[in-house]
Amino acid sequence: MRVAATVRHAALLLSLATAIACDSDLRPLVPGTDACGYCRMTIDDVRFGALVKTAKGRLETFDSIECAASYVATLAPALAPQGIWVADFDHPSHWLDARKARFVQSSQLRSPMGRELAAFSADSTEASLAARFGGRSVSWTDVLTQSRTKLGLAPRHGQIVRPVTWEPAGD
Repeated sequence: MRVAATVRHAALLLSLATAIACDSDLRPLVPGTDACGYCRMTIDDVRFGALVKTAKGRLETFDSIECAASYVATLAPALAPQGIWVADFDHPSHWLDARKARFVQSSQLRSPMGRELAAFSADSTEASLAARFGGRSVSWTDVLTQSRTKLGLAPRHGQIVRPVTWEPAGD
């Protein structure tokens, strides 16, 4: 019985390592196993998670939207990611293209890193989200700007910042 559990655990780890190395498909986050690619904390609450496909095609996992945004904000333009996805708070196994998601920042959302951000499908209305969580609705551009500011990467007067772009990918 114990050997079978060890073999299953090893097979799970091997498949996760293969998925990360092959970087091809989006996959669910594994609570207690996956680590954040920015802060290195173990991912516990997948409702706030994110994935970034790097310029080289590797899939990085994140425990929070703010960690993914900070990671992306620090990338050189030549290393712009191929894709950024955020977990749908209401359906955490479903990934949303960060550019199309609706973000809510509210003290009622207890995100792992404390910026209180969660992502929702664009089908969710601002009114329904405000009724559920209060707070304010922000875009991915707003989230990136907040991260740049927090990291001291905000543009100085007159400085032009190119937006982080990537090719559209399937959800």
